Amino acid sequence: MAKQDDGLMWIVAGGLGSMILAVALVPLRTLTPASNLAFVFLAFTIVVAELGGRSAALVTALVSGMSLNFFLTEPYLTLTIEKWDDVIAFFALIGCGLIAAWFGKRRAGLSEVVTRAGTELDVLKRLVDQLTAGAPLDETLGSLRQSFGLGALVLRGAGGRVLGAVPVGSSPASIPEAQLTPETLFPSDEGRLRFGARGLRLPDGGGRLMLGTDPDVISLDLWEGDAQGFGLDESRTLAIAASILGLHLSRRQAGG
Repeated sequence: MAKQDDGLMWIVAGGLGSMILAVALVPLRTLTPASNLAFVFLAFTIVVAELGGRSAALVTALVSGMSLNFFLTEPYLTLTIEKWDDVIAFFALIGCGLIAAWFGKRRAGLSEVVTRAGTELDVLKRLVDQLTAGAPLDETLGSLRQSFGLGALVLRGAGGRVLGAVPVGSSPASIPEAQLTPETLFPSDEGRLRFGARGLRLPDGGGRLMLGTDPDVISLDLWEGDAQGFGLDESRTLAIAASILGLHLSRRQAGG
């Protein structure tokens, strides 16, 4: 939601800023051609593209072209253009603005990837720190539940003994029937595949992930917290976190 609010803020700022910039440049319209003033709008569009992304840059480019035409191109205060130089400047401004918007989209995409990777590394680092410090399993599972938006997690040992569960004291009575693959958390039974807005959802009734080579030793039962599903990166990160947890518990049980 915060990202959407920021995008809307930059759309408004780009549109209004273009008009305010045009008004501020009115005293210069008799001193230099409109084609020279177009560079000011282009610079402004590039800044908005860098900070606000593609949508904000598109709005800024279009409003900049209209503002240049209306306030700074003869005849003033109309949307008509008499000089061919001004026509070229008008379309060049919009074209360059669209290019800036496209690069703004690439920057936003790369920034999102970097941010997501940093978040995933933070999740794994916090897990390792908790396991190294000997934090209670319920606390460790609670952190995983919060990080991945899960509804519940139950860690079971040999014979189905509950080693930890979150929310605390609300261990589900039923054991999930669906087995999850360790690499991607996909259900082993393809007939159980469900998808949400972000990606693959956990099976209805939860899924069981075996930790380690012996399926009777440790297992992690997971239930979804919402219907959005997991993105591919999220599911892989959760699978890695589960593997780290399983390795740590296996070593602890073995006395390592």
